[in-house]
Amino acid sequence: MIKRYEDSEIAMIWSDENKLNLWQKTELAVIKARVKLGYVSQEIFNKISKILLKTPIDLDWWKKRDNEIHHDLQAFIDERLRFLSIDLQRFLHERMTSYDTEEPAFSQMLKKSLSRVHDFFSELMQDIAKLALHYRYTIMNARTHGQEAELQSFGKRCLTWYRELQVDLDNLKRAEKNLCFSKLSGAVGNYGGIDPELEKEALKILGFKPFYGATQIIPRAVFAPIAQALAQIVSTLNKIAIDVRLGARSGRAICQEPFAKKQKGSSKMPHKKNTISTEQTEGMARMANKFFQMIMDNIPTWEERSIEQSCVERVAWPDLFHVVVRSIKVMTKILTGLRVYPDVMIQEIIESRGCYAAGEAKEVLRELGVEFGLTSEEAYRIIQLAAFNVFRSTKMAQEIRESPPTSLIEADSWFEKFKNTSPPPVDSIQEIIIEARIETSEDLEATDYDVQRWNSVLSKIFQNQENLLRWNQIFLPSYLLRNETRLFQEVLGAK
Repeated sequence: MIKRYEDSEIAMIWSDENKLNLWQKTELAVIKARVKLGYVSQEIFNKISKILLKTPIDLDWWKKRDNEIHHDLQAFIDERLRFLSIDLQRFLHERMTSYDTEEPAFSQMLKKSLSRVHDFFSELMQDIAKLALHYRYTIMNARTHGQEAELQSFGKRCLTWYRELQVDLDNLKRAEKNLCFSKLSGAVGNYGGIDPELEKEALKILGFKPFYGATQIIPRAVFAPIAQALAQIVSTLNKIAIDVRLGARSGRAICQEPFAKKQKGSSKMPHKKNTISTEQTEGMARMANKFFQMIMDNIPTWEERSIEQSCVERVAWPDLFHVVVRSIKVMTKILTGLRVYPDVMIQEIIESRGCYAAGEAKEVLRELGVEFGLTSEEAYRIIQLAAFNVFRSTKMAQEIRESPPTSLIEADSWFEKFKNTSPPPVDSIQEIIIEARIETSEDLEATDYDVQRWNSVLSKIFQNQENLLRWNQIFLPSYLLRNETRLFQEVLGAK
């Protein structure tokens, strides 16, 4: 991973220095297990461990030897043997194959990296929970298919982010359970070198249980779910990033990612606040997905062993962890510095002209209209027609739509006309329905006769004060969002 996106702790975990030290830890654990089982004396273990632990591994020597023999594990063994007397050398890597040494070390690197992920993930979850509670009563227009739908709170939107990440975390924890296993079962997995009891004892020292049924390596299907869970976390972070990006679009932003006082959004256009952090998150999601796919492709292995998985794991795993940690860090920065504009959200609701309650209005009208012979289909069409009515274009707007400018001079003229024209008063389906003043629309099939009859029915329905009170109630945010309380109770334990 390039320095720009690298996490220093992840880089250390996957460094050659750490890897070789973990290899040495495995080798010493095997000798220690031999002592416990009575195969080797305690004195021999003490001598070997003292020599190896006080003599740092010479990485340059190891690399030079690896270049000569093209086998990094054997090069490591050769580097360590330099410091052991002939009578002690035979106890190092005795009857072991390379992946007997490497598998426990690999799992330990995965464990340590996952611990790093959990630290940042926990902080992010706390921040999202705080955001959800802070904006619990900040009303906004939710959107489906990119269109304004019904009301929700911005806190509820944050709560859905929290819940999705909670699912991802559960998936990761389930996948991590596989890391309790490792192997020391020899070149083809049938204990041709180390016997099962020695494997069990050595792995116990290292904090693992034997994986019975391995070949020379643990099946990569054991580790693939971890990569999948990690990639899924980044994918969910991208989903959150997209929500923020959509909310930050020019015109009337409802939220924006942090923008530093000395930051520049564009080299050419000084007014820009480009969404660079959320866009980067989408790029990270693409990388995470590809690294996951590479790790998935490692599952097939020729018979008991082939080496094509090795080069992939040297790159894909550390880089996947870099991407995950980077994405979590970036999202934490975005959400802790998120700029939210409740005033714009309210203005959007007002400008939706009551359509935010259209679904509830349809249901109420279906019920109230029964005694007047109003069918369910007609109730739907009345609300639909009212929505089309309140968004009917002005005469000037209709004129330019039908006859667009034919020159830039004419475009200037139209621009000035619109700039100097006051916006029309905001009408709402709430009012035009109770006032029985719906009209026909060129875009819908309703006839003059239909509209006349519907207006007559509406007049009768809303002569009743109870009906009128009920109708006006459904346009109140407190009524429409009354059941969000349950979501906050169930997800965040909030009252």
